Amino acid sequence: MSIRSTALAVALPGILCLSIPGGFSEQPATELRQKIRHYRLAHERDIVAEFVQLLSLPNHATNATDIERNARTIQERLEHRSVEVRMLRITGAPPVVYGELRTAGTRPTIGIYAHYDGQPVDAAQWRSPPFGPVLVAGGHQIAFGSVDRYDPESRIYARSASDDKAPIQAIMTALDALRSLKAPLAVNLKLLFEGEEEMNSPHLAEILSTYPPALDADVWLISDGPVHQSRRMQVFYGVRGEIDLEMTVYGAARPLHSGHYGNWAPNPIMLLTHLLDSMRDANSQILIPHFYDDVRPLTATEQGVLARTPGIDAELRHELAIAVPEGEGATLAQQVLKPAINVRGIHAGHVGTQAANIISTEATASFDFRLVPNQTPDHVRKEIEEHIARQGFFIAHDTPDLALRRAHARIAKLEWGPGYPAYRTSIDNPVTQATFRALEQAVGGPVVEVVSVGAAIPMYIFEGEHHTPVIGLPIANHDNNQHAYDENLRLQNMWDAIEMYGTLVATLGHDKSAWPQH
Repeated sequence: MSIRSTALAVALPGILCLSIPGGFSEQPATELRQKIRHYRLAHERDIVAEFVQLLSLPNHATNATDIERNARTIQERLEHRSVEVRMLRITGAPPVVYGELRTAGTRPTIGIYAHYDGQPVDAAQWRSPPFGPVLVAGGHQIAFGSVDRYDPESRIYARSASDDKAPIQAIMTALDALRSLKAPLAVNLKLLFEGEEEMNSPHLAEILSTYPPALDADVWLISDGPVHQSRRMQVFYGVRGEIDLEMTVYGAARPLHSGHYGNWAPNPIMLLTHLLDSMRDANSQILIPHFYDDVRPLTATEQGVLARTPGIDAELRHELAIAVPEGEGATLAQQVLKPAINVRGIHAGHVGTQAANIISTEATASFDFRLVPNQTPDHVRKEIEEHIARQGFFIAHDTPDLALRRAHARIAKLEWGPGYPAYRTSIDNPVTQATFRALEQAVGGPVVEVVSVGAAIPMYIFEGEHHTPVIGLPIANHDNNQHAYDENLRLQNMWDAIEMYGTLVATLGHDKSAWPQH
């Protein structure tokens, strides 16, 4: 057992040394994966039924009652599988569901992270209720439990079906399969399931600093996001950071008739659009001076991984009806390694049948800024505010009163989210390499390596003071409508994940020379 795992047993009383029953000799990954598949084939109906119950629980992090129900359900299901569970709590935050299974003897400790909260829903946009899961195959809805074997191409539609309750279900089912096979774990296993990732994890760092031994592991696997667009399993070694901004600019104190006051009263919509044009061009290039100065260049190893990443741009352009992507010929894999400014919404005035010939009083744009190593949210915030000030705007952080509006020709109210930095682990780290080799054995074929994905996930928190490698290991289908209406999970992705998790935790520690000895 690792030193760091021993420390946790002291700091978190009640965490026990648990093990799946022995009597099962080490077997090649191929043989074990096949046995896990047979288990899944015999239990598909029960696996899906349990998953559907979990998906039926509304899970937006702002609803304390709903989120607590999710956490308790996961806790009960883990305890049913002999996982020792503790809720990691601080005031004002959803609990982190923390569980541990340890194996006797010196073993590497791996942690697996996922989150049980989901994005907000607009039920009117969904073809079926977002928390009323449905199963669809070939365009037809199929009743759950009507068959013992499901079409692997069928999809479950529900909020969080792919983002991010699927890994939680897959891990629990993998443990069921190993117990049924009497296959012991080859690692000490930590499970950490967060309840507010979709709100940018504002309390996760504080929670884990309150319970620091929970982080101690030899490697962390972050199970969030989709597999490669080719449907192959992928690992990613980094993610972009993120910081959010709501920006409002102002015109006159009341709406004005555009015929009587046009060309005289400032139009906040025009002010806003010109300000947006000053920040980013139509080809994704950020125009703010020195914005790219902090960007960390790729290492030789990272450049090699990028060169080997399969190209899927042509297929995506066809699927998404994009004639010419942004980036002047750069691939998607190259573009997500750069900082980005995304205008995620603009609110001002009205259109269509609600349009009126008036000059609006204000206009608001909502942004997410995507950061890369070594950019920080604080520095990016400073650069953005300095740029807006150079465009002639007075910066406010609260709603300006009339006196302030009379005193300044242009005012921009900026409301920032907390944000967090980007992260990228060292691909050359021996633990990173050992984990990747074990993963390819668990999957039974080549795994796509990606330097960084474009999403923002709080990977940096898991590095901790020990500089633990943190690797992204997503399982969902790439076309899952993540964060949007009609979110879905392709069942084959669940089946693949069950085999992958089960084989990985039962074989990862067999190569003793690859792991630090404590």
